[in-house]
Amino acid sequence: MKFTFLLLLLGFAAGTQPALAQANRDIAEARTVYAQANHEPQEATLRASLKAQGSGFFGDGSLQPGSLRTFDGRYRPVPGLRYHAGMRLLEAQDSINTDSTHLWPVGSLRGFDLGEPGEATPPRRFRPRLVKEGSAGQRREFVEVLTMVDAGPLLLAWLYTSGADAVAGRLSMAPLLLVGAGNNPTEPLRPLELSRSAVQRLFGNRAEAVNAFAQTKELLYDKPTDVARMIDYFNRLAVVK
Repeated sequence: MKFTFLLLLLGFAAGTQPALAQANRDIAEARTVYAQANHEPQEATLRASLKAQGSGFFGDGSLQPGSLRTFDGRYRPVPGLRYHAGMRLLEAQDSINTDSTHLWPVGSLRGFDLGEPGEATPPRRFRPRLVKEGSAGQRREFVEVLTMVDAGPLLLAWLYTSGADAVAGRLSMAPLLLVGAGNNPTEPLRPLELSRSAVQRLFGNRAEAVNAFAQTKELLYDKPTDVARMIDYFNRLAVVK
């Protein structure tokens, strides 16, 4: 019995080693990206670009309360954040010296939230994901997650800089809706057409069950928030199996 238990324990440890090694690599890479963005000469270049490209900010460009989610697993509330979608760059106030800010490129964070928990409007969740548009190569972007969880079987999200705007570093006039596997970060999110046929294809052999749910709740296939609710329902079905 003891020998069997020891084998199981060793097998579990061996299985966790690759994941732990990847997590350590992610943390090291994030720290490097953050350090480069907040030291010369890159810091001066980034701050000059933020000042010159004011139209690339998400929203009105003002600082608003939020939180950072770092690769070492910490959740860090901060007094003010603003996100420059064109530059894929988050600017965050220092928690102690609010006259100072830190720069967080897309590769330096596990995500960030705009807004505070407990408010009437839930925080808006932004997470780094690979995205792919058409024949263009894939790239990493902060996307706004619309589904209830970040890592479910399917994830629906808004991308705020796409096409020629992404190349030019501008905020797009209209966001692009993306969908893909939430639990596989190596698979890029791709544009989703808001049509009944395109949305139902996402659900495979559970399409009829999701459609019945949509009809009961009077959800529309051309409304992103309704499609997010359909995906949430599908995710629950997929997890239960």
